[in-house]
Amino acid sequence: MNFPFNRAKTEEIDALKLFAQYTSGEQQSSKGIFMSDEDFVRLSPSDKALTALAGLSYRTGELSSYLQSICQSVLDVLGDGAAAITLYRNNEKKVLARVPMTASVGKTMDVHGHLSTYVVENRASLRVDDAIANPEYGNPPQGFCSYLGIPLKLPSGEIVGTLCYFDKNARQYTDSNEQVAELFAERIAVALDNFELYQQLKEHSVTLEQMVEERTQDLMAAQDALFQKEKLAAIGEFATLMTHEIRNPLATIRLALEYVEKMQDTRAVRRATLAASEVSRVERMLNEVLIYAKPTALTTRTVDLVKFVEDFLGTNESILQQKQQQCTIDISANPVINADPDKLHQVFLNLMRNASEAAEDKSVIVCTIGELNGRVFFSMQNGGAVIPVEKLLNITEAFVSGKPNGTGLGLAIVESLVKAHNAELDICSSVEKGTTVTIYFSESC
Repeated sequence: MNFPFNRAKTEEIDALKLFAQYTSGEQQSSKGIFMSDEDFVRLSPSDKALTALAGLSYRTGELSSYLQSICQSVLDVLGDGAAAITLYRNNEKKVLARVPMTASVGKTMDVHGHLSTYVVENRASLRVDDAIANPEYGNPPQGFCSYLGIPLKLPSGEIVGTLCYFDKNARQYTDSNEQVAELFAERIAVALDNFELYQQLKEHSVTLEQMVEERTQDLMAAQDALFQKEKLAAIGEFATLMTHEIRNPLATIRLALEYVEKMQDTRAVRRATLAASEVSRVERMLNEVLIYAKPTALTTRTVDLVKFVEDFLGTNESILQQKQQQCTIDISANPVINADPDKLHQVFLNLMRNASEAAEDKSVIVCTIGELNGRVFFSMQNGGAVIPVEKLLNITEAFVSGKPNGTGLGLAIVESLVKAHNAELDICSSVEKGTTVTIYFSESC
């Protein structure tokens, strides 16, 4: 609440001198603009308030110390006692500042039975000369008798709290006392409003930063995906051309080798067989290049995972027979998943070949089917040599292989097909357990 002050010409000059001292950088005291205690005492209550307010400095975000300074200034103007600032939100009361300080500052309190609650509910100032003799408005703090309360009104008109002054003795407050307190209350309300706006701005800034970070990550992911598609398109075009050019000569070579294998010369047959195996390896490599480069389109249906794995192992025993290996299945669940059977067969085929090549002769490869944290998983474990940590980081990248004669496409194809199923691929390797490849499916039927 603003009100006029009648000043004589000499008082205006004195005020200008004080302001000049303030703006020139001279030291400030707790009374506001630099002056002696004797000069401050001689000022009228309204001038004391203006002088104290001129000495208060509020920096955005430093609300607590600023409110404490206001409470001290209220005591400097109205006299020794206690000053407090309360905030009412969500039907709760909190003491934001108090001079002298007490343990109640910063704590949430019950709103019932307080003098400040009466002020907030009635949206008007309250003077109580003797709150002990007149407790109908509420009870003062222990050791205090009279009360002056001013509502804190935001620019929007909302009443959010009170500025309270308590005197230890019974006291009859004047209009001038109330008007002075209203000056401080206006400054408090503006500070609270600015602080809330500042907090909202900070929250908005944090939210905006998070949104920018998320959008940046999405953009980078989209850019990586586009780069991957362009790379696959280039590989696919090259692979299609090369496969066409290579397959015809290979077919001719294979026919010639089959003719040699029918001859009676044992040495020639042995060499022809070796050459034929190399032709098969080249053909398999060409097929892997085509599979990797070809866009993945799934035709999904419900698949009984246990039966699928059992059928797969039954039709691909020849992979293990070459090294006299065995495969066991550890089943702890019988899940049904949505998958493309042909693509899933290719995934298991690549994993089986890798496991067989890595494991020792006559060793056992263990397949596991189960559920973990509500997710279906399939794993294949072999006791072969440990994959170094530095190779594990990029082992699923195209043309990266840990085998001397590997194409580096087996696990790249596996990862591509697993991602197409919205599943996750995990590879871990240790001396104790060898290498385990696990697929976590997104959902079961």
